[in-house]
Order: sequence, then structure tokens, then C-alpha cells
Amino acid sequence: MTARMDIPSLHRYEAHLGATAAWLARSFLPAGGSRAYAALPGFWSRMYPETTGYIVPTLLRLAPRRPDSAPDFGALARQAGEWLLSIQGSEGAWAGGLHPPSGRRTPSVFNTGQILLGLCALADHDGDPRWLAAADRAASWLAEGVDREGRWHGSDYRATQTPSYYAHVAWPMLEVWRRSARAEVKDAAERVLAMVLARRKPDGMFDRWGFDDGQEAFTHTIAYTLCGLMESSRVLGSWSPYGDAAEAALEALRTKTELAGGSLPGSFGPGWTPDGSFVCLTGNAQIAILLLGLDEREPDLRLVNAAAKLVDRVCDSQSLRHPVPSIAGAVGGSSPVWGPYMRFRYPNWAAKYLADALILLTARLAREA
Repeated sequence: MTARMDIPSLHRYEAHLGATAAWLARSFLPAGGSRAYAALPGFWSRMYPETTGYIVPTLLRLAPRRPDSAPDFGALARQAGEWLLSIQGSEGAWAGGLHPPSGRRTPSVFNTGQILLGLCALADHDGDPRWLAAADRAASWLAEGVDREGRWHGSDYRATQTPSYYAHVAWPMLEVWRRSARAEVKDAAERVLAMVLARRKPDGMFDRWGFDDGQEAFTHTIAYTLCGLMESSRVLGSWSPYGDAAEAALEALRTKTELAGGSLPGSFGPGWTPDGSFVCLTGNAQIAILLLGLDEREPDLRLVNAAAKLVDRVCDSQSLRHPVPSIAGAVGGSSPVWGPYMRFRYPNWAAKYLADALILLTARLAREA
């Protein structure tokens, strides 16, 4: 490890983490879930089951860091879990979109997968068997829908075929398998991962890793794809082949991050063609987390440097004391806020990923201090 770095202000990062955590807590409704986003001039959306689910592990990470704070983040995580159990469908899935739904309830593959992460975290945290029982039903529903080629049919967001970022569904399925040992869940998840891996290109990109067929992919869905591959490798106990494929793409993104000083282009087309007109702040935070994950596997301060630059760019866009209370501590979808990803909105998942990145980055930098 030959790279060197200047240690950024841990005090600054802690201030941003505190503001982000407070905003996440404000996003929750009493006895309910987290609202999907805030928007100017100061309104909130309805609750979002998908992201409420994967915010739960973040709340549980925040709880020991703020044991005397209000709210109690552990209690908030349990509240989220109880609400999610109350709206789980009879088939085991959760509906797509916001809650309450504005139309007919339609079970969603991706949204269900993300909720599994929260239920597994709660099961590990307090041992209540209801969390894993609900996760097991949902994972079984997901497994039953996977065809022989590793695809789901009819439950995609906007794409006509199962997108590559559904690697981020295979990973939660494997988390349930690790706790319940259902072989059919593992087999289905591995078919999904094999389908994604078959889409890898020689330059490290993946076909169909964006929301829409044949369109540029936001760094948000790029990071979903790579995270699903990396975390699946961790659960399966073998870095090859999925982790290797993710690492190659992350090396390309690390290089681009360094060249851009943390202002990573918000989306990429074929051949890594960038759209540098905006930054996808969620993607910045997610990719920082993945780079820190690679550093955890094999320490390399180049990875930490790049992660810090990505996080700094997100923090630079965050207003800690905004005159509109629902925006103070929030993280925009895009920078500038009128960019094409979540235009003029401040999504709860952007705040979730910034909190996760800050927790990891401050712990890593503390070891260098």
C-alpha cells in the first residue's frame, strides 16, 4: 500500500452524519414507514415500502452511535419492521410504488427484494422469529418466479427484460438462504447472478444495467448491479466469479472519480460514455461504499481517497441548516437539483446511502489518524 492521503475532517463528516440521521428520522410517519422523498417548496411524498425496508439496517447501525439521542433509532427500525409486516401481501410479496397505493396492488420483485434486507437485519438484531418467517415467505415467492434463464417476467419497473441491477435482488435472497437454508432460494438467486454475469462486456460494463432498455444507466443502478455481485460473493464465500466482475467495473469508476475530483458523471452510456451535466448523488454515495468494501478486502488508500472524494461531493451539496425544515439534512437526487435523476426531489434512499458511506468512511479514516 503505497498511496498516501490527507485525513479529511472527521468532525465535518460527523456533522453531516448527524444531519442525515435526523432527516431520516423525520421522514418516518408515526407507526408507519419512511416517506419516499421531500421536495421544494416543502412537501413530503407518501411512504415507500421498498426503501423503508433497506433503511432498517442503516437505522440499526446508527443506534449504537447515538444511544442517548432522540429518536431511538433501534425503536424506529422495529417500527418500520412492524409496518412492513402489516402490509405484506398474502403471496409473500410487497407491492411496488408508494403506500397507500393509488391503484391496483401489484407485487414487485425489486421492492420485495430490498425489504428482505431490513427483515434479515432485524432478525439478527433481536431474534424475533416473525422477521425471518416473513422474509422466508417473500424469498420463496421470488424464487418461484425465476425462470431457467434467471429472469422474472411481468414485475419489472420499466425494462422489458429483467435488468442487470436485479443482482440487488439475488443478494437479499441469498441472505435469507443463509439463515433458512432453503436450497431452492439459493438456486434461483444463482440463476439470476449467472444471467447478469453473461451480460458483462469486455470493457467491464453490463448490458441492461439501467432503468430503461438501451438507455444510459445512472450511477445509482450501476452501483446496485455491482453491489449485488459483491455482496453475493461475500454470502457465498467465494470472490470469483461475481466479485471479480464487480471489481473490474469499480476500478474504471475509481479512475473516473479521481479524474473528476469526486464529481462523477451522473450516468454512462455504452463504452463508458459519460453524461457529465449532473451528478447522481445517490450513486456517488453507493460507489463510495463499494470502494470502501474493496479496501476492506485488500487495503488500498487509493480506494479510500476516491471514496472520500465521492462523499465530499455529496456533502458539499447538502444543506445542514436549510430554511425549509424538510430539506435541512436531506440529499438531493441530482446535483444540480434540476438534473435528470429525481429532479427537484430529495429521496430517502440518497440519505440512507450517505449515512452508510459516512459510517464506513469515518471508521476507516479513524484507523489512519
